[in-house]
Amino acid sequence: MPDPYKGYLWGMTDTIELPLISRAQGCLLGLACGNALGLPFENVWPATEIFRLSGGTVREILDTEKNSLWDDDTAQAMVVAESLAETDRLGLDDLAARLNVWRHQNGRGIPTLVERVLDEVEGEVPVEEASEEVFQRLGRNWSANNAAVVRSLPVAIKFYQDPQRIVSQTAISAKVTHWNPLCVWSAIALNLGVATILRDEPLLLDALAEEVHLQGAPEPVCDAIRGSRAPLSMFLLDGKAKSYTVKAMQVGLWALRNEASMEDVLEVVILEGGDTDTNAAIAGAAIGARRGRAGVPDRWIKAIRASAKIEALANRLAGSKSDS
Repeated sequence: MPDPYKGYLWGMTDTIELPLISRAQGCLLGLACGNALGLPFENVWPATEIFRLSGGTVREILDTEKNSLWDDDTAQAMVVAESLAETDRLGLDDLAARLNVWRHQNGRGIPTLVERVLDEVEGEVPVEEASEEVFQRLGRNWSANNAAVVRSLPVAIKFYQDPQRIVSQTAISAKVTHWNPLCVWSAIALNLGVATILRDEPLLLDALAEEVHLQGAPEPVCDAIRGSRAPLSMFLLDGKAKSYTVKAMQVGLWALRNEASMEDVLEVVILEGGDTDTNAAIAGAAIGARRGRAGVPDRWIKAIRASAKIEALANRLAGSKSDS
């Protein structure tokens, strides 16, 4: 098993000068590749069982992924990316409609929370009302699912130079199905972190925590941002509360500050257990944003479905101008 902290800096990391378009491609392709790489171990518990089944090596995407429909982490992120590429800004009604089209055409791996909200929307309940109603029905803990964190990552590319637009647009991306403030603010915090890397600036966790705190983020999110400098095992905890949105954010922030290769980072993330496909998708996006397209193994890109479409969406997000 590789050393997960080899090359890891506990303070700020050195920046890497790369064109935005390369970082955007790396981010979305890394997301899709990480999702596919982690899928076989999604429901395996405890982490020692993942190690046993894999022999301690997780380096290859299954051959079947090339011809399989995208899993929900990749699919929902591409729904957001397509909406931003086509309309320049997200809207709750438009996004809900696009997600409903996806779930009826594919729906692979759709989380229960997303499905329940979309059921309400199809029953002609207004989107905001449906999302808030399901949140109230499930309660704060049961509604704190991580899907909004990975889904919202394209927002960071589109508005990387505009933190306020990142906040407002990420909130829409999250709230369409995830009304819980923990979901909304964990997605915002990660996107602000990704945008910092896209701007080729060092990521300072204390500053990020203070920034979102001043804008109203819940204390658990702010505390978790600061806690993301800890070893990965400290917040993944071998799969306990595995789909918790705050954990997903921490994985992303941890990966953004990790200087190891994508292969090494994703292997460590998956071997730690928990929601392996979502965690690896987020970590892959983070490393891709840092290292660019060249940081995503070419054999992985060839192993996933419609990689050219993913790359084209990244190009459109990176090449388009956002209005303020």
